[in-house]
Amino acid sequence: MIFKRSLIAIAIAALAVSAWAESPEATQINLEQQPSQTTGYGASTGGANIGWSGWGLRAGFTDDIDQVVAGAHFNLGEFAPNLRFQPDVQLGSGDDHTTIYGTVPVYYRFGTGTRFTPYAGGGVSLGYFDRDLPVGSTQDDNGFELGAKATGGMEWPRPEGQAFFLELSLGFGDVHDVQIIAAWSF
Repeated sequence: MIFKRSLIAIAIAALAVSAWAESPEATQINLEQQPSQTTGYGASTGGANIGWSGWGLRAGFTDDIDQVVAGAHFNLGEFAPNLRFQPDVQLGSGDDHTTIYGTVPVYYRFGTGTRFTPYAGGGVSLGYFDRDLPVGSTQDDNGFELGAKATGGMEWPRPEGQAFFLELSLGFGDVHDVQIIAAWSF
């Protein structure tokens, strides 16, 4: 029951963010922001640039518990040069568990002067898990988990403003130990 409510709440939040992003008040124009070969997709050339910058889809695998995960991330811009705020939400299935996690990370993006942009960062992750128990069991095995994640990855910007990236996250606390994700930003 709690799992269904959590899914409904996340769906409503995603729709609200989507509607807000399309409103005129949310449109942010920064004349200094130019995609560059040095910093890559969506990076600013200086100063803060917080605001809706796009979203994307993500999918991958986790270890402990072994799952396939899929979800979305939201690029909310940079609050300082090269420091991106990009929360995500993911639904996982496998190893007799269903999980839903939300992570609030901050990534530092390294300028390399090449066609790709490496990044590293971390954040806090809150999740809900529901473990499938054997038939006839009267126990309830579900609950919330809180932990931290350290993340590193590589982003390949596209000229049309999109980007593809691969990342590896290490979890500390009650979240997935290792997570490998591929994603596409729009």
